[in-house]
Amino acid sequence: MVKIRRNLLLQRMSLRMVRTISFFMPLILLLASCERSTLMHSYQPLPDNSWNRTDTLLFSLPVLSEDESFGMLVGLRLTNNYPYEGLILEVAQSCQNPYSSRVDTINYKLTDESGDFTENGMNYFQYESQRLPLNLKKGQKGEIRIRHLMHREVLPGIMDVGIRVFR
Repeated sequence: MVKIRRNLLLQRMSLRMVRTISFFMPLILLLASCERSTLMHSYQPLPDNSWNRTDTLLFSLPVLSEDESFGMLVGLRLTNNYPYEGLILEVAQSCQNPYSSRVDTINYKLTDESGDFTENGMNYFQYESQRLPLNLKKGQKGEIRIRHLMHREVLPGIMDVGIRVFR
């Protein structure tokens, strides 16, 4: 009688253990698979899907606990109302404590020779720039400012502009 109870107790304990492991194992795998290389990924929508020449988009960088080198991509989301084959952007990086700055110009080629957008899409087209370097120091506050350098005052057809900062 005691031996049967003991066997039943062991079976219940092992069943609980299997259930507990089967519950927590996918959770542990999910947390372990999260991408930790992206520091920041943010887009800003433009009002009325147009970008005024005087509008500068501002992205604040997070303060780091140690010195690190990062890469940065500038992303665009356009509609088929965008009237040009390309787009030129100025991307200014500025940081304080210690002060550092860098200005890059990005020239996007958005269409092929026949005037069709090079990216696939139905309602909008998404583009990313080449990798830009970004060096951040411990405790440094920084920001990224993006503005267009096109001659036209208002550029229609631009939905969102964003950045992705990664290791």
